[in-house]
Amino acid sequence: MIAPSTPHPVQPEKHYDLIIIGGGIHGATMAWEAISRGLSVLLLEKNDFGSATSANSLKIIHGGIRYLQDLDFSRMRQSINERRAFLRIAPHLVSPLACVMPTYRDLSKSKLALWTGMKIYDAIACDRNRAVDPQRHIKAGEIITLDELERVMPGLRNADMTGGARWYDAQVYNSERLVLAFIMSARQRGADVCNYVEVKTPVIEHDRVRGVLATDRRTGKDIEVSADAVINCAGPWVSQDLQYKQYCYPSQRGEFAKAVNIIVRRRIADCAVGIKFNVQTEAGQSNRLMFITPWRDGTLIGTWYFSGSFGPDDLNLSDEELASCIAQVNSACPALDLALEDIANLHIGLLPMESIDQHGEPALQKKNTICHARDNGGVSGLFWIQGVKYTTARCVAEETVDRAAEYLGKAVTPSRTSETPLNGGDIVDISAYTRQAQGLYKDILSEREVERLIKNYGTNLDKIATYADDLQELGEQVPGTVGVLKAEISFVLDNEMVSTLSDLLLRRTDIGSFELPKKETIDYCADLMATRLGWSETEKTRNINDLIDHYHG
Repeated sequence: MIAPSTPHPVQPEKHYDLIIIGGGIHGATMAWEAISRGLSVLLLEKNDFGSATSANSLKIIHGGIRYLQDLDFSRMRQSINERRAFLRIAPHLVSPLACVMPTYRDLSKSKLALWTGMKIYDAIACDRNRAVDPQRHIKAGEIITLDELERVMPGLRNADMTGGARWYDAQVYNSERLVLAFIMSARQRGADVCNYVEVKTPVIEHDRVRGVLATDRRTGKDIEVSADAVINCAGPWVSQDLQYKQYCYPSQRGEFAKAVNIIVRRRIADCAVGIKFNVQTEAGQSNRLMFITPWRDGTLIGTWYFSGSFGPDDLNLSDEELASCIAQVNSACPALDLALEDIANLHIGLLPMESIDQHGEPALQKKNTICHARDNGGVSGLFWIQGVKYTTARCVAEETVDRAAEYLGKAVTPSRTSETPLNGGDIVDISAYTRQAQGLYKDILSEREVERLIKNYGTNLDKIATYADDLQELGEQVPGTVGVLKAEISFVLDNEMVSTLSDLLLRRTDIGSFELPKKETIDYCADLMATRLGWSETEKTRNINDLIDHYHG
């Protein structure tokens, strides 16, 4: 049984315009989009918000420069717009990131080719910084020399390289809290949002959806909730549900690739570096682009894609697969000499795939899918979303709510989610806000603590500071951490729907997102939660073991 730290029960007596299934980035943006435009909303997540595929990424908000090689200007413009939106609505969590790729003697990969591509991209993205804090502006691309490339990443240089191309994208400091920012924004506007409530089946009457039957995992009780429409944002889970296939998409293939990113304890470069390398498969060799991305005090490397038979609730990386990932990194840059002991953590999720390419590797789905079951021979009022990019989740939500509102016959307000600050993100000038907060809280927080709190919580820093000011003990650091305050733990437990130790350490704070926390940290947080939630020793031990099991290998 799972115990909530703050009350957020499903209310079966209420009737909703929309029930949204799934609390990843697509469900979270959907809830915020719908409630902000005047629809009544219930969001149900079977586990914790942002705990599955949305937690697995290189933390990059892509501006779509890769689509230039396919001349896919529509997807490029969409990505540029959505990157700008993230920089505007969550400036505390999203910031510019420099990216570098080597240039070569080969004409297609030469300085001239990449310079031309960057100039075309910059022209298409001429409005990329409109209404964005100047400190969050995305700079124009440029060519760098071979010596500069060597300084960017020592040991990368080889005889075929002529220099490099540098462009700029954006990075999320804490992708789990970005999901939560959408959730909390929707909740504050009036949406009912519940984690640990599992939807079992849609309720159908006369070929129309009338709600869902769900199980509250806190109590084990079944609950029926009524609504005029249901939007399923459960990603790979919906394809596993035969009842949904019956009502929605009996012909949907539902094939997914296992996507893997590895977290390395050491900082390899201070910007993202893209390197192409060869992968040997049974069908021959294929070229893959690998990104080495700075994150926290270490590095994210990825993404690898694997096909096979696996379900969304049983994802892992075999020893052979991990060894292959490490070997590929070292083949692309032998100077790294990456070893198993360098790996702090793995991020694994599922992404929709279209096919297996000629090299035997997964070919990912390129475009988002928005389907109304009625249009596929299914029931009315049941929508299904298959998102392909974290970056474009907000605009998928906007389009879906447009379609759902049309079906409902509801007049909704125009979308403003691309410009409305998220929870914690109402900051016009991030540097000015930081300086002001450092001055205001200098008696209780260090400058470094203020900077870190803003990176995670934005303007919620003010509430956390109040905790530390009201009770001196809460101004102390959590045992075994550097800069994590007891005050933020109390704030999170009081306000952010935490039910398990993993919720707290992996998704509400940044304590455990990089690597397994120290034993004293785990024990302190587990004891605190046990006291607050009334856990038995058995429940506390189970929570600790579940957290440790998260760290693959």
